[in-house]
Amino acid sequence: MQTTKTLLTEGARRLEAAGISEAALNCQWLLAHLLKTDRLSMLADGGARVPARAAADFEKFVSRKAEGEPLAYILGSQPFCGLSLKVDHRVLVPRPETEELVGLAVDFILKARIGGAPDVLDFGAGSGAIALALSARFPEAKIAAAEKSARALACARENARALGLANRLTFLAVSSVSAAGGPFDLIVSNPPYIPTGVIAGLDKEVLAEPRLALDGGADGLAVAREIIAQAPRALKKRGALLLELGDTQGPAAVKLLDKKIWKTREVVNDLNGRRRFVRAVKAG
Repeated sequence: MQTTKTLLTEGARRLEAAGISEAALNCQWLLAHLLKTDRLSMLADGGARVPARAAADFEKFVSRKAEGEPLAYILGSQPFCGLSLKVDHRVLVPRPETEELVGLAVDFILKARIGGAPDVLDFGAGSGAIALALSARFPEAKIAAAEKSARALACARENARALGLANRLTFLAVSSVSAAGGPFDLIVSNPPYIPTGVIAGLDKEVLAEPRLALDGGADGLAVAREIIAQAPRALKKRGALLLELGDTQGPAAVKLLDKKIWKTREVVNDLNGRRRFVRAVKAG
């Protein structure tokens, strides 16, 4: 019978040989998941024996990881704003930066004194991460999760049901903000923003995710440009638009916002100081 130490050592060696970053850490998460324990407790055991079935499953997991499959897809879930979200090949894996976007949305709702039932549109909802995090924070909110991918929207519905939040959300199969109805107090979106020409050179783990959720057109701003153009009619007076973009795209996106329509147009840095978020508030 193998031990946690031998499995982790061999697994890390295989992943390093395959060019996978953070090989040891990935192996730790995979094995801890199979053993139904937390990673640090497993490491503290210093080499406990691993049941044959778990060892065999670990070998399969390592093989999948070596092929470039995202860790969250293998584990089947991703933590996000205190929620556990089901993720698979239908959706983008929610990133920590998007948790910051949720934080900006919460700040706006609270500071704008909208009350406990804001009308919110999560455009390009994917797994439903943003919509579900805001629904958990504001139980009375009227939140629409809009998505052009039927497969992604199905995943968002599954997450909502699993979290007991399905009755709080409306799910919209639409491909544009203008088709989502409204008016909304807030539109929040993490649209595709990777320039088409860059995609082929991305890490294979990123390439395993849906291209529809990655490809932002020639300059990476094609979808953001459409959202910005359509948002004014979909927002109430003094409503806000919040976007997460690539870490250099914020200033270019702000230039797309008409001064006559928006009283606030600004780039907000992420926690690493990158100019990632755009915040715009419509004039009253």
